[in-house]
Amino acid sequence: MSLTELLNVRKLFGADQEEPGPEAYRELLVMVLARATDADAYTDPAEVETVQRVLQEHLGEDISAADVRVAAKSALYETAPLEQYISRVGARLPKPQRLQLVHALVEVVNADDKVASAEAAYFNKVCSALELSFADLAGLHSD
Repeated sequence: MSLTELLNVRKLFGADQEEPGPEAYRELLVMVLARATDADAYTDPAEVETVQRVLQEHLGEDISAADVRVAAKSALYETAPLEQYISRVGARLPKPQRLQLVHALVEVVNADDKVASAEAAYFNKVCSALELSFADLAGLHSD
């Protein structure tokens, strides 16, 4: 998948209200993790490498560092906020996929061994947009 051709993302950032297709989780994972590398306005190479590793583990795809950087600074974010896309698509994914995405995001944010306040704010926005509660994030399951 070429990161410059995120067609489902483009549709969802636009006026269409289409249901997310089978590529939704893949594109959401790529966009959320790539954007995390630039959440604090500095793209640490360790974060980019972590995104590449996590995407390989979760999707079985090799994504170049250049593609990660392009996705992190994509002009798509000027069309609509990423949180809007996450809300439209991510909140409709099954809870296990949403939690898997958040756990992958934690890996990326922690990749450089420091968490900036902007990264923490980005994490909170993603969790909120995914409609995950504190209990969900803590692994607490109600009966």
